[in-house]
Amino acid sequence: MNRILIAIAAVATVATAMPAAALVNARQLNQERNIDAGVRSGKLTHREARSLRAEVRAIAAQKASLTRDGRYSQRDKNIIHARQDRLAHKIDRMKANGHRGRPKKIL
Repeated sequence: MNRILIAIAAVATVATAMPAAALVNARQLNQERNIDAGVRSGKLTHREARSLRAEVRAIAAQKASLTRDGRYSQRDKNIIHARQDRLAHKIDRMKANGHRGRPKKIL
């Protein structure tokens, strides 16, 4: 229990210290890792992963078009976070939809 509380406190501290753009980038990286993990475990097919990665790239392109000197307005942050929320739910749904790919063996 104490370890969980310490981990939550550490994440909260890092999250408050990071600028908003870094949080968006970290979230994008986590989503890419989640997709890769789904392919490795066989929970995502290659076609599903390709579709999800295309959506990650589309969000990154939109993010790049919205930035002004490396900064985002609050409206822009809300737009990006809303798309990332939808993508996170889509990743979870696809991983649980029962379609299975071939898991990759790690040597």
